[in-house]
Amino acid sequence: MNPPRRRVLMLYPAFPGTYWGLQYVLPLMGKKAYMPPLGLITIAAMLPPEFEVRLRDLNCEPVSDDDIAWADVCFLSAMITQKQGLIALARRCLQAGKPVVMGGPFPTMSPDECAPWCTTIVAGEAEAVWDRFLNDLIHDRLQARYSSDEKPDVTLTPVPRFDLLNISHYLSMPVQFSRGCPFRCEFCDIIVMFGRRPRTKTPLQMVRELEALKHAGYRGEIFVVDDNFIGNKKDVRQLLPVLQKWNDDNARIFEFGTEASVDLGEHEDLMEQMVRCGFRWVFLGIETPSKEGLKEALKFQNLKEPLTTTVDKIRATGLQVSAGFIIGFDSDTADVFDRQLEFIAEAGIPLAMVGLLIALNGTPLYDRMKATGRLLEPAPDMDIDHCGYTNIQTALPRRALLEGYRRVMLTLYSPDSYFERSFQTLVRSAPPTSWLTGTIEVWLGIRRNLQRLMAAQQGNRARRLLSALGAFGRMLKSLPTDFRRSYLRFTLRVLRRRPDLLGGTLELMMYGYHFNRFTVERVLPQLDAELARLEAATGQQHLAAAG
Repeated sequence: MNPPRRRVLMLYPAFPGTYWGLQYVLPLMGKKAYMPPLGLITIAAMLPPEFEVRLRDLNCEPVSDDDIAWADVCFLSAMITQKQGLIALARRCLQAGKPVVMGGPFPTMSPDECAPWCTTIVAGEAEAVWDRFLNDLIHDRLQARYSSDEKPDVTLTPVPRFDLLNISHYLSMPVQFSRGCPFRCEFCDIIVMFGRRPRTKTPLQMVRELEALKHAGYRGEIFVVDDNFIGNKKDVRQLLPVLQKWNDDNARIFEFGTEASVDLGEHEDLMEQMVRCGFRWVFLGIETPSKEGLKEALKFQNLKEPLTTTVDKIRATGLQVSAGFIIGFDSDTADVFDRQLEFIAEAGIPLAMVGLLIALNGTPLYDRMKATGRLLEPAPDMDIDHCGYTNIQTALPRRALLEGYRRVMLTLYSPDSYFERSFQTLVRSAPPTSWLTGTIEVWLGIRRNLQRLMAAQQGNRARRLLSALGAFGRMLKSLPTDFRRSYLRFTLRVLRRRPDLLGGTLELMMYGYHFNRFTVERVLPQLDAELARLEAATGQQHLAAAG
């Protein structure tokens, strides 16, 4: 007997403005979001073929009352930064009388916060509870919560439903090779959700996912969204030759980026193979140049050699490096802000994401802060996306923490500082093996960026090319004077020293433009408001003491 038909509406809340959101440059490239919700389209592939599925990514399009009325059940997924949007969507669906099923990172790690706003929570990896959940869904007897400590076999996970997406809305497409990480960083929730034994898909599965993206008409950047791509090095070594052959056989229609632990720098063979496959960049969790901070965070893999040496070794193979940094460890002293700035400049890392230490629910750090009475309740109008947010009582006084953090962000994304790091990262990259290789690299870089600009234009190819060149001219003209001046100086320096990488200057300019505007228009005002609140609170305390 076939299961009854169900109409499933999948909803993905909009992200608030973030550094990674690229909200200031996506419209210039004709895009609406950086990346689609991989979790939801994977769940869609696990549903019976009799089910009807609609996906609404609110980063790209609204959800209508008709969409909600159409649905028999609503599936919602979210990260912690999407918390407010998730609750608003869930309330709307519940008010329409629809069952609401929540899953994904935030509902998994904070089920009690989500419970009032949904019918059902699927905590953890859906494959572990899927048969039971699906049977209950079919028979209209959904339970309040489904969870399991099991770490499922991802070789059984189906190809995501890329066909549900409007491919043209996105700058990048996600695929996942592995889940889990072998390390035990105290602040990280990945090992809590996915465990410390990385489980991987087969090379054939990955090929099928690339084929599905190719069939959907996608060409361009693919983000391998593993939290540590090299967590299982044995399986990565089996994957890379297959990935290289597929990309070579398909005219290298894809280029790749991923996240990895810094011990990638110990494995030259892996890095060289990644570059041959088409990997262009890697995001590293560097966190801090402070050895005391790294020990405190249990991030011992970052202590094996000087981190600037590691970055240079990775970049020398042809991989560009971006990285994440954290301020607020107990061992941080007043000089941590200068140390972070000095390290990021010395390492030449343009895209450096610096945040304050946060104790995520369920992590060892959270448990330690709770046990010592150091967890803080956020102010009513402050949430996780607030740029000065931390939910712990740091060893550094709050005012010193915020003032130092403000100086770090203002310095990092001032035009001269940003483009100096951009120049350093290009001139310290692997040189071309021949003049022909260098010429090809120039053309590929220019073509890659022109294609992104052309996607925003209308008409035939020639018309779109002319429109893209005109759009670039208007973009350049619209840049603030100091930013435009720094960019042009940067481009001329690259032309003299590394003309083979000239094509990469436009991409770095667009990232820098977003980071600069986001810092000036969002980060600094939020930090100033929080500092003013602290000043007012201090003044009231003084008045109360005087009275």
